[in-house]
Amino acid sequence: MIFLTAPRELGFPPEHCFVIEDASSGVQAAKAGEMATLGVARLNEADADLVVTSLDDLKVNAQCEGRLDWATIR
Repeated sequence: MIFLTAPRELGFPPEHCFVIEDASSGVQAAKAGEMATLGVARLNEADADLVVTSLDDLKVNAQCEGRLDWATIR
């Protein structure tokens, strides 16, 4: 429920938001709300759109364009 309430309160459609999560249930809830998901650390099995061990792994320019991408080639 919070994953749909927060975008509404901020004035954004859920599909224009992404959620950073460290729990499988949080990833599942966000994806059910049609939001992009960023799983932190141990969430390979959670079906997050991107899983990182550190936020340093993210490409900042991609985030500004509304995309999730690695900072380095993997």
